[in-house]
Amino acid sequence: MPTFISVRRLLLAGACLLGLTPLAHAQSDQINLDAGLPTRLEDAYPTAWGNREFQLPVRYQRSRQGDNLVQYTPTLEFGPFRNTQLAVAVPIYSGNGDRSGSGNVQVSGLYNFNTEGKFLPALALAGTLTVPTGLRSEGTDYNGRFILTKSFLGTLNRLHLNVVYFHNSQPGVLAEGNELKQERLDRFALLVGYSTRISPQSSLVLDFVREQRRFRGELGSSLEAGLRRQMNPRLVLSAGASAGLGTDADKFTATLGLQHAF
Repeated sequence: MPTFISVRRLLLAGACLLGLTPLAHAQSDQINLDAGLPTRLEDAYPTAWGNREFQLPVRYQRSRQGDNLVQYTPTLEFGPFRNTQLAVAVPIYSGNGDRSGSGNVQVSGLYNFNTEGKFLPALALAGTLTVPTGLRSEGTDYNGRFILTKSFLGTLNRLHLNVVYFHNSQPGVLAEGNELKQERLDRFALLVGYSTRISPQSSLVLDFVREQRRFRGELGSSLEAGLRRQMNPRLVLSAGASAGLGTDADKFTATLGLQHAF
């Protein structure tokens, strides 16, 4: 029932906000990187002004302890103003891993401050507000992301830097075997990556992630790689995978994604 209510809220909120968005020719762009499609890396450019897009990333995660978790995140993304991107999402979890937060409503925004110049990179700030409408959730959480993107050797190659801050307003405790694990109040992640167009319709994404994990005392690193394929002007498909480094990172993850403009 909480999941059904959350999805209904997502659709109602999205419909209201989409109604405020000016009409434009709908188009998805395989060059524009959104977090989770196919890696956690994000670029500094928003969706086009007036664009409306449905996204569905599906992420499989296997922990070092052997737990399996699948995350489905239906998302409505749109560009209500120039240089601005808004999105509403409801992540839903399945599997035998920790499913806390399944059904939470997430409202996100991104603002791009400038187009890159000869030496100056493109700069954007993004943030997400998570409302505790889901499973075992308490308190409203938020995160912020500082994003830099710079092209080199032409416009087909891009370097990216993401610095992400997460705030958990009500840290909880998880019992794992005979161990009690305390959630962090605040944590950070650093992502450094590269993207390039490898054909007129396809792009390659590579990145490295270093992060403070959800629970105190845990640090993780991951190598991620993904492909994005423009199927037609409105549809982009993506696939990615990551391998964890060290004892605290997830063993591996795999991601499939769909983006359809309308």
